[in-house]
Amino acid sequence: MSDVLSFSKDVNPNARVLSGGYVLSNLKQLLSVADANNFGVPACNARSKWIAEAILDAAWEAKSPVIIEIAESETDYCNMPPSKLSDIVHEGIDERIKKYGYSVPVCLHHDHIQKDVDGCVQRSIDAGFSSLEVDLSKKPMNENIKKSYEVAEKIHPLGISLEVEEGEIGAAGALADPDVENNIADYYTKTEEAVELVAAVKPEACAFFVGNGHGVYLKKPHLGFDRIKEICDAIRPLDVYGVLHGGSGISPDMFRKAVESGARKFNYATALQNIWFKYFPDALTKAMEEKARELNKPFRKVFYLFEDEVAKLDHTQAMDKIKEHLIMMFKNAFLCDGRADLYK
Repeated sequence: MSDVLSFSKDVNPNARVLSGGYVLSNLKQLLSVADANNFGVPACNARSKWIAEAILDAAWEAKSPVIIEIAESETDYCNMPPSKLSDIVHEGIDERIKKYGYSVPVCLHHDHIQKDVDGCVQRSIDAGFSSLEVDLSKKPMNENIKKSYEVAEKIHPLGISLEVEEGEIGAAGALADPDVENNIADYYTKTEEAVELVAAVKPEACAFFVGNGHGVYLKKPHLGFDRIKEICDAIRPLDVYGVLHGGSGISPDMFRKAVESGARKFNYATALQNIWFKYFPDALTKAMEEKARELNKPFRKVFYLFEDEVAKLDHTQAMDKIKEHLIMMFKNAFLCDGRADLYK
């Protein structure tokens, strides 16, 4: 079982070296510092190049570490394969190093790899990603361990970190329970099962279910902060850090409490996309809504059919609002603003 190496050109021929010798960071490099200094690092999904640029602007202005990621499902409906996102992120980082005269640590992460594990892992490696998540939480524990371990052995020597998942985010049983608000704790990830998974695989991070869910919450989320602390305290001695998915709709106060409970990586996607969508002209929004109804798909999943129209828009105002929102969240939710200096 191999420990992850530091992400660098020395161990990974696909690592890109930018101005001043800058290279990406992996989750161990980011989250170990966050854990020692009691803050969280947001993982923001770049569902378009304009969202990616706004994330980088926010990170540089706030001097905050950040994780930029794309999920396996998003690579298709956002037309954002790993190679494309890697180019956007690396070019954006290089531009900002030259503009600001300083750098902040960035991790490039391929999230929720579930269906085409081998293919996605290889595409992440080839594109120069520094991290990825193998999400086999719907599989039996032995299958989750076996495949996740196989991936860890492949990517750790390349300096690429691994996140695993135990306890399906937005558990199907919880979603089907008519009295879920009172029974939610019954569906939380069990601490002993999280420990079993990470002890066998030795990843750098572990996502879990504690009442969190992807997308927009239809009701106020009931997060199990005691369970977050219990899991994070149990996996920390194994050099593994806790991950909270489903951040959109969780208040800054709740995020701070999750940080205090020990979670260190926080996925934050839908809120940023929805800010961006607000600035689409009414005619385009209406056309997308009609296409979504026609195809029986969520609104966001028909975006790729309107790329030409979207490319013609002026995204300046939307990007500014995304940046402003993220800087506020860095400060008030994740407590990571100004923390980039800790990595030097």
